[in-house]
Parts: sequence; structure tokens; C-alpha cells
Amino acid sequence: MARAGFSGFKQNCVKTFFRSALIPVGALLFFASIVAARELRIEKFDEQVTVLPNGSVDVTENITFRFIGSWRGVYREIPVEYNTPQGMNYSLFLTLKSVRDGDGEKLKYDSSRERHYRKLKIYVPNAENTTRTIVIEYTVSDALKFHEEFDEFYWNVTGDEWDVPIASATANITLPVGATGIRTNVFTGAYRSTGKQAEAQVVGNGVEVHTTAALKYHEGLTVAVAFDKGIVHEPSSIDRASQFLQSNWPLVVPIFAFLGMFWLWWNRGRDPRLRPIAAQYQPPDELTPSEVGTLIDNSVDMKDITAAIVDLAVRGFITIEEKDQSHMMGLIHDKDYIFHLKKSSTEWSALKAHEQQLLDGLFAGGGMEGETVTLSELHNRFYKNIPAIKNNVFSSLVSKGYYKRRPDSVRSGYIAGGVVVGFLSIWGGVPLANFLGMAPLPFIMAGILTAAVICVFGWFMPARTISGTRALEGVLGFEDFLAHVESDRFNRMIKTPEMFEKFLPFAMVLGVEKN
Repeated sequence: MARAGFSGFKQNCVKTFFRSALIPVGALLFFASIVAARELRIEKFDEQVTVLPNGSVDVTENITFRFIGSWRGVYREIPVEYNTPQGMNYSLFLTLKSVRDGDGEKLKYDSSRERHYRKLKIYVPNAENTTRTIVIEYTVSDALKFHEEFDEFYWNVTGDEWDVPIASATANITLPVGATGIRTNVFTGAYRSTGKQAEAQVVGNGVEVHTTAALKYHEGLTVAVAFDKGIVHEPSSIDRASQFLQSNWPLVVPIFAFLGMFWLWWNRGRDPRLRPIAAQYQPPDELTPSEVGTLIDNSVDMKDITAAIVDLAVRGFITIEEKDQSHMMGLIHDKDYIFHLKKSSTEWSALKAHEQQLLDGLFAGGGMEGETVTLSELHNRFYKNIPAIKNNVFSSLVSKGYYKRRPDSVRSGYIAGGVVVGFLSIWGGVPLANFLGMAPLPFIMAGILTAAVICVFGWFMPARTISGTRALEGVLGFEDFLAHVESDRFNRMIKTPEMFEKFLPFAMVLGVEKN
């Protein structure tokens, strides 16, 4: 009994297992039968194209679908974005006119951009186990290509993104009356394929095209029609430039960047207007040579620092001794310069901050009177003091009210901003180009050009205040005195070598030479 009971129990378990296993299997077969019963086919794709004398093209597509099962509608993806051999974009500017069914009734649709396609989502009512024709009408303003010897209509008739086969595709292309020299070529297959499963025939002023075999999954029909020039209006240079910028719209960004930076420079980067320059016999506001040179070009250059060294020598803080040196048993001769400190650091209080920093950089022994250093010894250490010297010169001019902000900070800020904008434009533009199906080159060029525009304008953005402009007038007047007065008058005014040496550092930074 126990054995029989166990056997019966085992049989019940087996039955229960098969029942539970058959339920999902049956459900899977049921859903599979539903999916298998739902299918879409294109029985015929017929396109009527009219090339107008103004260069635009009218297109009417008659697409016959076979709906098996229940469907809400279909998608139509029209290629509108192409890449040129130069890596730029060539866009087709498509204007949709209507979407109707075979009886002329308007159909609801949504239009969007997906990669390099204009994607239409067309709603088809009662699309269940039936055959329906959808009629799509649109105009393309720039579908023609204008070569030197002929004009050409190169057209992807069906597109190449259909997920279903196309049993038959035809196209009828009508050119303007009087078209001559018509020749044609056709291609079938996947993207960039050169298959020839189609035939084309020139009939009157048009071309008739039909496939000789069904187009498979992701295959399409492309036709090229060439004809003699003169029958279609060719766009002007301005029209071509406009179309180019519309196709490569990222290149418009640098134009707006230029206009924006020009406005910014016009309002914030210009100096107040200079008044008439009158000769001045002294630098204004007791400016040092370094300050004068900086006020001229908004930059602390090495000649400004060198002039400051000469000026300190003229004022008795240091002396400069020239020394000849011989090497290789007198075969090689060169010169070195020795700087002698004549005033200790306790006497530097009357000097400006950049002059004190300059002496600190020259003499590293604590500023003791009598300290010496050679120019060759300074080569490996003086450069460390140059940033501090520059900072003090700029700080002095800002404290005098000649600038609102340091010119070097203004320049570096704009240049850094330009580099960041350019990097972000390229970093974000390349993925955007891939998303839109566009060539990345216009985005890269736009980023580089935008960065260049910001950096170039940024270099000229440092602006003097009104006080700075008035000081600049005095500097220019002093330069005029040094450079343009007659030699005899100059010599009468500078009667001693000491007076000549006093003006020498300023002549150095102003680029003035006097005998």
C-alpha cells in the first residue's frame, strides 16, 4: 500500500509539472502567433518629381502599404543631410506640403529630425489587414547640383532605412521644357552601394525609372540625371553662401561671437578719446621709465625693466661697469657687466615698489652698500623676480587710477575664457554632430574660430581710464619732445651729460634714438 501510494503521488507530481510548464509555453506560442500575424509590406513605391526652372523640386510620393494585423501608422524617413568631400555639410531644405491617403483625405502626422533624416510619423486609421496608399507632397529648394559643364539632379528616391522590403519602386522625373543633353544613371542597394537592379529611360524632357527586382531590407533606389546648363536658374554667389551657412549653421556662431565681442570692446575696451598732443618736457606725474613703457602698450616688457636698471644707475643707486674677458689663451673675447650697489637698502625708501624689487633681484646679499654682481651671475636667478616686478608696476598704475583692472589680468581672463569656450564647443559639438547625422568639421571649426575671436578681442580689451588717458597724452607729448624737436634745440635744452642720461631710460622705452 505504501508503495502504491508513493507511485500515485509521483504520478500526480509529474502531471502538475507538465501543466505548469505548458502554461507559459502556450502563452509564448500565443504571443508569437500574434507577432507573426503582424507584418508590414511595401507593395509599390511610386515617386513623381518635377524640376522647376527656378531650381526647386516638387516631389509627390505614392507609397502603397500592405498592413497585416493591426497597425497605427508608418514612418517615412527622408534623407536631408549629406557630407561633402571637403568634410562639410550639404543640407536639403525640405518644405512639407501635405500628407494624404489614396482618397485625398488628410492624415495626421508628426515631423521630427532624427540623425540625417526628416522623419515623418504618419497615423493611418483602420490600418488592419488592408492595403492603403499614402501620398506625401513636399518641395526641396536646393536639390540640384550645378557643375561647370552641366547641371545635375542627384536623388535618393526611396531612402535606405526601410525595415521592410519594397516589392517595386518607380520614379518619373520631369525636367523643364527645352532641356537638352539629358543622361541618367541609377543605383540600387544599401547606403553607398552601386547595384544596378533598375532601369532608366529618357522620355522627352524627362526620365522614367523602375526597379527590376525587389529592394531588400535597408536597400533603396537612387537616380542621377544630368542635363545641359541654362535651362534652370543657377543660384547667385550670395544664394550659395546663404545655403552653405544654413547647411553648416555652426559656422554662424563665430559671427555672433565677433559681433558680441565687438560690442563689448566698443563699450568697455576702448580708451577715452585722446585730445590734441602737445609737447611735454618731462614725463607726467613723475612716472618711472617702466611705468611709462607700460602705459604706452599695456604691457611690462623686458625693455621696461632694462630701462629701470639704467634709470637707477642715472640716479646713483648703482653703477654699471663693462668688463672684457678673454678665454682659450686670448683666442676668445667677450664682455660682461658688473653692477655695483652704491646705496644700501636703508636708502631705498624713496623708490617705488617695483624699483625696490628690482634692486632686491639684482643684489641678493641683503642690499649692503658696495655689493657687486655680474650679469652672467644673474642669468640663472634674476628671472624669478620678474613676475613680482611686473606685478608692482601694474599695481602702481592701478593705484594711480590709470586702469580699473590690470591689463594683464584682463587679457589673460579673456584668453582663458576663449580657450574654455572653444574646448567646450568642440567637446559638445562633435557628439551633437553625430546625433544629428552631420559632419563634425563645422562644429570643430566653429569652436576654433569662436575661441580665436574671443582671444583676439581680449588682447585689445585692456582700457585706460580718463586719468590714464590724460597721463598717456603727457607721455606721447614727452615722446614727441624727444623724437621730433630739432637737434640744435634738443642740444640747447640738454646742456650736460647728466641731463642727457636723465632722459635716456625714457628714450629706451619709447623707442626714441638721439645722437
